[in-house]
Amino acid sequence: MRLPGDFKHAVESVLKILALLLFVLLIGATPLAVAQTTEPIVETPQVAGSLIRAPGWELVHAHCSGCHSITLVTSQRGERPFWKELIRWMQRTQNLWQFEPATEETILNYLATNYGAGRPQRRAPLAADLLPVAR
Repeated sequence: MRLPGDFKHAVESVLKILALLLFVLLIGATPLAVAQTTEPIVETPQVAGSLIRAPGWELVHAHCSGCHSITLVTSQRGERPFWKELIRWMQRTQNLWQFEPATEETILNYLATNYGAGRPQRRAPLAADLLPVAR
């Protein structure tokens, strides 16, 4: 079957546009779809100056970082009584607000679990073969 020239040209133009559109949808939309469905990149468990990402870290960040650096928190180590007394001291002397009981419980659990006395504050010492040679 022969098509008139104008009609044939119109069909070819439409097919070219559809092919281009399909290409754009298949190739161009893939990164967008991936970006919308992938989880955000999460930092390593602890980066200098940040909190260990564990249940309760958001509350600790919200209630502590308003007055001082998070590094002040992460550089401390202590069991639950230590953290509770530290909170009480800040409430007595530094105008720290009173927490709701559930909030305080979550904060204390987080701090005692992730910054307890048994956890090291510093990295392990370097191996002897990694130390500079004395001259």
